[in-house]
Amino acid sequence: MGPLHSLQPPPERHEAIGRAGLASLLAIASLDGPPSPMALRTISAIRDHLIRLPIPLESLQPLEPAELAAAVPESEWRQRILRGMTVLALLEDDPGEARLARLAATARALQIDAAPVQAFRHVLEHQFNLVRLDIVRRGFQRGAAAAYLRDEGPAGALQMARALLKQEDPALAGRYRALAALPQGSLGRAYLAFIDANGFSVPGELGGPPPPVVRHDCCHVLGGYGTTASEECGVLGFQAGFGRNDPFFTILFALAQFQLGISSSPVTAAETGQADPEVIFRGLEHGLGVTRDLISDWDPWDDFPQPLEEVRRRYGIRPRQAVGAPPS
Repeated sequence: MGPLHSLQPPPERHEAIGRAGLASLLAIASLDGPPSPMALRTISAIRDHLIRLPIPLESLQPLEPAELAAAVPESEWRQRILRGMTVLALLEDDPGEARLARLAATARALQIDAAPVQAFRHVLEHQFNLVRLDIVRRGFQRGAAAAYLRDEGPAGALQMARALLKQEDPALAGRYRALAALPQGSLGRAYLAFIDANGFSVPGELGGPPPPVVRHDCCHVLGGYGTTASEECGVLGFQAGFGRNDPFFTILFALAQFQLGISSSPVTAAETGQADPEVIFRGLEHGLGVTRDLISDWDPWDDFPQPLEEVRRRYGIRPRQAVGAPPS
């Protein structure tokens, strides 16, 4: 599944697909009894920020996989529903074999790519190196690294290698520190202020990240996201919304790193129980309005000298408070 090309189905199919998706989420949430509070929060967040229809959950009956296949023939929406079901299952305290079996049965009934189900299996079986491989192969890091190598060439490969080997690169660090000479209010100054305010290092400094991570840090600045675990999940949801890579694997990175305790970042310690589905899916809705892939199809150096607000306008990045509130 590629990027989320549109927020909602065509008007004539919107409610039918929305109801089928929510009913399928309820089905996987109800396998072991009544849905957990986390499951209900996840379903409500998907309803409010992606489906955006005021459908009472109590009005729905859980759907079996064959019933879902009959209700939703469109491949794009089948894939989205399966991914939503998998995210919900990953957020549960005890994902369990029953949920794995339901996800696998759903993928078979829908006749779609079962990559999310395989990733869930890897989590369930504690095959964490395979989880990391899933994320690297299909998530945003691959796009960020490829874009950096495209923009910087062989010198970029050497810079990335030095960062991964935890070696200093004074010339590279100096290039980023020179952003302090840009005008106040520019994206470059805002990026540097974000780095310094949070006690981070720029690429090339000891402890600094590989240079492609700068794109992620710029998403914090452009989208208005903080650096707590919950806010990191929000900015990753934001990236999932506009990115070219499969959005499920960007969200899987967030869940692995901040919910499941599976370290997937060379610069951040893993945590557990910090993911908030409301923040993730509100971030995803926020990213869906962005007109450019700021990870795989953007060089921040092109825009560092530009006013931050102008860059936001250029790429359709709304203030977070302007992202749609839940329907009533």
